[in-house]
Amino acid sequence: MLHVYAITDSSHDFQATGLDEAELRAVGKEAPFAVVSEHEQLPPRLSEDDLWAHESVVEELMEGATVLPMRIDGAVADQETLQRILDERREEFEALLAGVRGAVELGVRAQLAEETTPEDAGGEDVDGGVRGSPGTAYLLTRARHQRRADDLTARVHEPLAALSRKSKRSSAALRPGLFKAAYLVDRDRVDAFRARVDVLDSELGGGIVCTGPWPPYSFSGEEST
Repeated sequence: MLHVYAITDSSHDFQATGLDEAELRAVGKEAPFAVVSEHEQLPPRLSEDDLWAHESVVEELMEGATVLPMRIDGAVADQETLQRILDERREEFEALLAGVRGAVELGVRAQLAEETTPEDAGGEDVDGGVRGSPGTAYLLTRARHQRRADDLTARVHEPLAALSRKSKRSSAALRPGLFKAAYLVDRDRVDAFRARVDVLDSELGGGIVCTGPWPPYSFSGEEST
């Protein structure tokens, strides 16, 4: 059984080892290649050590090649099956590799503080009238909070997206003010991106964290904006 770490545009000598310190090798007659390790069997759920081993391999690969990192459940029965996948999806892999070549992923997470308004403390609705039922007051307050959260999110996301090739915001149901996104950034713009994060962090009172560079996990499949 083969564990697949990444699809790459280059086959080279590997310094790292894979899961269970297994030897790494490249599969493929020509680029794109799949980087794998071979195992008699793999557990249905990988351990924390396995996850770190997988990530270490992908991070080493990105230092010398363009990579499409595979998710940790990337097991294929044998080399013949894997070669058939590479052949059938060659154009797709080539296009995806071209899309991330020369770029890395940066993550941004923020808990954006909201300002309290007189309306939140009670008394009047957004139109200056007397509040109606408790249910109406709750809905009005919730709507105000959501609008402010959306405004704060735009203040963070839009300038960072402008420095990126692509971006992908979390679609998880996050509480108002909690922002999480991934950005595909040219390697030569990483410093400018981080500097912009620092400026935004200062302007918005702290709480913005930038992580990476990472392999482009968020941009190795479906399209993002």
